[in-house]
Amino acid sequence: MMASPKRFGFPVDVRLRRPHEYKRTLTSGKRVHCELLMAVVTPNPTSSPRLGLAIAKRQVRLAHERNRVKRIAREHFRRHLADWPSFDCVVMAKAGIESVSNRELQIMMKQLFDKVAARCVGS
Repeated sequence: MMASPKRFGFPVDVRLRRPHEYKRTLTSGKRVHCELLMAVVTPNPTSSPRLGLAIAKRQVRLAHERNRVKRIAREHFRRHLADWPSFDCVVMAKAGIESVSNRELQIMMKQLFDKVAARCVGS
């Protein structure tokens, strides 16, 4: 039995992976706020948008809740990858996000990334 190709992965080239990539984005980027989320955005030198996640233990105490936030952020980013201009984005959670349902979190992610895309196009 052959394994099917991985169609819905989160490719390496759309991730922020190195500390200097995070540092450049966090120090020179513009902040975009949503209800319980924040993103720091900066134009990037590559041809596609890239995502970094910084979900702090201080803000989201339980590991499964941090993982849930990251999973939903990655999924939303992956689904809309072709719609956006080239930018680097680091998503951070604010306190209280663990009490939000998955559906509400998906809506917040959409609002946040709509603001991010508008900010990048407007720049």
